[in-house]
Amino acid sequence: MERTLLLQIAEWLGVLAVMMIAGMSARLKLRPLVFKYPRREATVSLALFVLILIFAFLVFGGTVTGGQASAAPGDLGQRLFVAAAAVLPFAAALLTRRQPVRSAGWGKDFLAGGIRVAAALVFLTIFLTGSVFRLLNGLSTEDVSALVYLLLICLAEETIFRGYIQLRLEGWLGARYGWAAAAVLFALFQLPRLLLLPAELPLRLGLTLVQGLVLGWVMRKSRHVAAPWLYRAVSEWLRWI
Repeated sequence: MERTLLLQIAEWLGVLAVMMIAGMSARLKLRPLVFKYPRREATVSLALFVLILIFAFLVFGGTVTGGQASAAPGDLGQRLFVAAAAVLPFAAALLTRRQPVRSAGWGKDFLAGGIRVAAALVFLTIFLTGSVFRLLNGLSTEDVSALVYLLLICLAEETIFRGYIQLRLEGWLGARYGWAAAAVLFALFQLPRLLLLPAELPLRLGLTLVQGLVLGWVMRKSRHVAAPWLYRAVSEWLRWI
């Protein structure tokens, strides 16, 4: 556990260093997104968050599935079910309120830069976790399946928290407080799953909060959800395999 924690800290420090350099790029310094009614936008995002948090508690508690709560907080199938369902109300909010996907972190202006940042973070993570030779030795069907699951899970959750929620909270509270608040909400959303292992809850919840802050920082610097999405998916996958 201690070695894993040290590797995680080293990874996050490497990510922060890369983002400090990437943030200097002129391509990532285009005009930021501005909401006309930031408080209203933040209120909508918080209301939707409460909705998906309740849903997550119901699913991981076994209420929705009509059975016992899963004994494995890392159950990728259950995580994907929750993430896919959670992203739907946010997509509906964009459609019904006629807002562009750019307002959820998927603007085309920053796409190329976001992908380049993601690629740099992925290669850095592979190197820092010592996974180069493990990947060269080949992957099992289970490993590939896990990667697909995590790509879909992280796509939904990063769109929600780094795209929709963080951008709106930053517009209302300012960049620093909005970034921190979005990380707290992200950690709270993971709480129902983490409660399945109560003995490890304090450490896991703390790490999840730090992860949310790091991912939020990646979003702030890259200005596109593609960067935190791909980096997080690969990072979690390397720990999973």
